[in-house]
Amino acid sequence: MDPIQAAIDEIKSREQGEDFSYTEVATRYGINCSTLSRRHRGVTASLAATTND
Repeated sequence: MDPIQAAIDEIKSREQGEDFSYTEVATRYGINCSTLSRRHRGVTASLAATTND
C-alpha cells in the first residue's frame, strides 16, 4: 500500500475530534507532512488518480 494512503487511513480511523499531528503521522510513515496534509484535506490528489489512461 502507498505510504501516504496508509497514513490517511490511519488518520481517518481515529475518533472524530481526536487530536493528531500531521508531522507525527508523516514521520511514522516516512512521508512529507505537507503532502499528507494536502492529500488528507483533498487539496491535491495523487498523480495516479489524475492520470487519464
